[in-house]
Amino acid sequence: MKNAYQHVWWFIKQEYKKYIVVGIVLVMLSIMLAIPAKILGVAIDEIVASTLTPIRLVVLALGLFLFPLARYLLNIFYHYNINQLGHKLSFNLRENYINHLFELDAAVYEKYTKGDLISRATNDLQNLTALATNVLQTVVFNFGVLITAIVMMVMINPLLTLASIIIMPFSIFWLNKKRAKKREYYKIHHEVYGDMTEKVLESIEGVKAVRAYGQEENDFQKTKVAIDKDIESWWKILKFESIYGPLFELVYAFCYFVGIAFGSYMVITSQITPGELVTFLIYVGMLYGPLIALSNVLNTVNNIIISDQRYFEIMDMVPSVKDHEEAKEVFDFKSIEFKNVSFQYPFDSAPVIKNITFTINKGETIGIVGPTGAGKSTLIRQLLREFNITSGTIEVDGVNINDLKIEGMHDLVGYVPQDHILFRRSVDDNILIGKPNATIQEVNTAIMLADFKKDLKELPDGSETMVAELGGSLSGGQRQRLSIARALVKNPKILILDDSLSAVDAMTEANIIASLKEARSEETNIIVAHRFSAVAKADKIIVLQNGTITDVGTHTKLLSYDNWYKMQYLKQIKGDTYE
Repeated sequence: MKNAYQHVWWFIKQEYKKYIVVGIVLVMLSIMLAIPAKILGVAIDEIVASTLTPIRLVVLALGLFLFPLARYLLNIFYHYNINQLGHKLSFNLRENYINHLFELDAAVYEKYTKGDLISRATNDLQNLTALATNVLQTVVFNFGVLITAIVMMVMINPLLTLASIIIMPFSIFWLNKKRAKKREYYKIHHEVYGDMTEKVLESIEGVKAVRAYGQEENDFQKTKVAIDKDIESWWKILKFESIYGPLFELVYAFCYFVGIAFGSYMVITSQITPGELVTFLIYVGMLYGPLIALSNVLNTVNNIIISDQRYFEIMDMVPSVKDHEEAKEVFDFKSIEFKNVSFQYPFDSAPVIKNITFTINKGETIGIVGPTGAGKSTLIRQLLREFNITSGTIEVDGVNINDLKIEGMHDLVGYVPQDHILFRRSVDDNILIGKPNATIQEVNTAIMLADFKKDLKELPDGSETMVAELGGSLSGGQRQRLSIARALVKNPKILILDDSLSAVDAMTEANIIASLKEARSEETNIIVAHRFSAVAKADKIIVLQNGTITDVGTHTKLLSYDNWYKMQYLKQIKGDTYE
């Protein structure tokens, strides 16, 4: 718990003035809760003694009305301010989390699922927010009510107070000791909840594929299993509570019985007045809520500790791919050299690419081909610096790529991946992700080069048409061309099309290639493709097999002798399957 408070202490320190104010208000609210009971006891004693005058009745009645009214107004003030603090902390924590996720390298997304990362930004973050709001309220307010009530009870009769509440501390200690065992249950529940979130997300994202294959019932059953596991893990906690929770009610009922029995005896023996007994019993009744709330704090604390560990497990991660202090800016290049580059993913047992050596010159169009799984995408994505290469070097104009700023390399490259991620925004807004400050002319140019202009006529609202989540409202070819337009709008020094023309027809492919060749004659284009027609006009074609370069040359040169490229090209012409 100490670590959890240290993690949010910066916020409490930043907002300490407001915390002092709401703390004072909480103390006032806890004290004021005891006053109406005192007024009621006085009124009863004066009625019994026949000393209650009309003026005195009005005064006491006003007291019984005004104090609850004052508490109501203070409650409004308190809840407004504490909720404001909660939202502000939640915003800061979520903003820091999202920003940190962008800073982390791709290894994190290989290790953690989307559902797990989302649950840390929602469920776990909510628990951390409660640490600086609800927990403080529970502790300060309920301790205030307990202390006030016990002080008032002692003032009525110390012996009666001792007899009524002596068993409570021992029962609470024993109950909390039992509840401490639930921490492991909470930890398991958080993990199961993350898995369930991932499965639900997967079902929503893949609903079209599920329907296409008639697997609705099968997918529903798998989702139901994930939900049932979540319910089962939570049921263990509820089962534990259902057994031990009512025990305190039994203890409390016993204490209340002692108070009534012993208090009645004291009234009979004139040790206390009837009004004091009524007031005393009201104070005993006031103890129940705070004691239950404080005993439940341990449950909340268990949740918070686990949430804190899960949230800061991500926040404490340091990216392995990062700029060092003397990293240089990069705005352009003349050549990029791969020198004996090998790369192995962190969770793989063998390298994907091995001893790769070649050069990318400014203004070249380079094609990269090879069998499925040869490492084509892995090779070219090294320019994005998602991971550190395993061995060898990549040099940009003689400077090691590790000595250049990551942001600079990202600005240098326009990357169109195989999986086209589109957002639930308009067509224009999806394109502007590539360059938020792009002019209308730049957007229109990108649309034209991507051969997407004809598609705008088919969309109901043209470029302002809202794209469904993940591009579901567009065809595969339209998604590809829209992704290409998004990369082209930034007019990158290096454009990478990573198998980004597979869903377009031959005519559209030829139009895009011709447009790029003409409009980007002075810039570099890298085309990773399975269809050889996409790379036929490239200045240089790299053939990759089993993670190594087996051939390099132009389309004409590679067809001049027997090799894998020639064999596959002839098969494609005949319409045979690509190997």
